[in-house]
Amino acid sequence: MVEVSHTPNSGPPDPAVISFVPSDTLIEEAAAAFANHEARIHDALPTVEIRHVGGTSLPGLLTAGDVDVQVRVETDAFDDARNTLSGLYAPIHKDMWSSEGAFFSAPESSPPVEVALTTIGGAFDLHHGEAWRLLRADDRLIERYNELKRECAGRSADEYRAAKRAFFYELLGRRP
Repeated sequence: MVEVSHTPNSGPPDPAVISFVPSDTLIEEAAAAFANHEARIHDALPTVEIRHVGGTSLPGLLTAGDVDVQVRVETDAFDDARNTLSGLYAPIHKDMWSSEGAFFSAPESSPPVEVALTTIGGAFDLHHGEAWRLLRADDRLIERYNELKRECAGRSADEYRAAKRAFFYELLGRRP
């Protein structure tokens, strides 16, 4: 396994510094984590659509190793779904929450799992849905995204998130 990392010192990895591994090395663990959380969410919210998105969902992509789960709901079901997921998972990125999206994590999960609740057709739905459809369909986009990750390896998680956000805004032809 080749880890893409430019951390200059030895010792335990700095959680504030991002590193990546090939998604192919995590296929079984990521699929098992997704299946586990998909079942957990469907038990509580049987009518939602659930997708495995993010770096671990796509062969050939570099990933930080977390499993991203998208939960899609109609607008009128959003509040109830958000409240239910708040009981199942730890809320995260609350400063980004809106009537179209809310975010959660499963801190006890290995590999780490993050859940994005999105309204169907909303801005967060485009990021978590349409963007990944475009990536799956174009090897050149996968390579561009991998290059972004190579450039961000060893940088702070905040720097990586900003670069990733810009990439997805460009991919979707939108402004931040």
